[in-house]
Amino acid sequence: MFLFVVLAALYIFMGRGGRALPEFPRTPEEFMQASKAERRLEELGRRLASDPDDIKALAESGRLKYQLGGSRYLEAIADLERARSLGLADPRTFYYLGSMYQSVGLYDFAAQEYRRFLNNFPDDAEARMLLAKLCYANGDFPGAIKEYERLLASRKDDPVLLENLALARWKNGQDHSSVLSDLRALGGTGAFLADYAEGRIAYESGNYPKALDALGRAINASDSAGAFADKAELYWMAGDAAWRGKDAAAAALYLGELLKVSPGHEEGRALLAKAVKASARKPARK
Repeated sequence: MFLFVVLAALYIFMGRGGRALPEFPRTPEEFMQASKAERRLEELGRRLASDPDDIKALAESGRLKYQLGGSRYLEAIADLERARSLGLADPRTFYYLGSMYQSVGLYDFAAQEYRRFLNNFPDDAEARMLLAKLCYANGDFPGAIKEYERLLASRKDDPVLLENLALARWKNGQDHSSVLSDLRALGGTGAFLADYAEGRIAYESGNYPKALDALGRAINASDSAGAFADKAELYWMAGDAAWRGKDAAAAALYLGELLKVSPGHEEGRALLAKAVKASARKPARK
């Protein structure tokens, strides 16, 4: 699950599509400096003290608090929801609220806000990817499949989308083999992600020999996969699969590699000690 989240976080859509929204910052580079934001919030605070129903002040205050990060999210949500209750009609609000509700763990609210935003800007690929990820994480696999398939309509050879779709179909009990085939046919990163997905599916399904085979291929290709490859996660899954499959020697090998890239992995260290002890007693299975 960790690698899936990392991959989704690493993947950034360059084109947001849809109708342009003026002054719609989403990333730190697009926001004003924090010191300026704090000064502006002081001004807005004075305005709201004299008029608590100042919609424009509430909306700007909420956006600036969103910019300042998670410690201000609850305040930002309160400001934006208050502004909306007073009649604010600004689709940017849907995006900001979706992001913040997701951050504080209110996933149903977050999904609702993303959908509202996409009703206004259906071609915004970034927001649709966020909704797809949220649906998957929240166990709404049919919803995730719908969003990934819609994204793939214009990005049919996108390896990250194909990998996510394969995992969502598997979680939903649907055939995913054709998606893995399409992914593997892309070669390079696509082939790596196909091996990772196949290995993870087999691992979580309890088919440890199959998992070990696929994860081994993914590990061998991980250097060429760059940032898409979380080696610590790969070595941990491979080591644990080998251990559960009664191959202590292979488990010791993969767990040893895990500790080289992640020395603080305590669970891996504990399992490595068991694997080394077991492999010293008997040879690995043929």
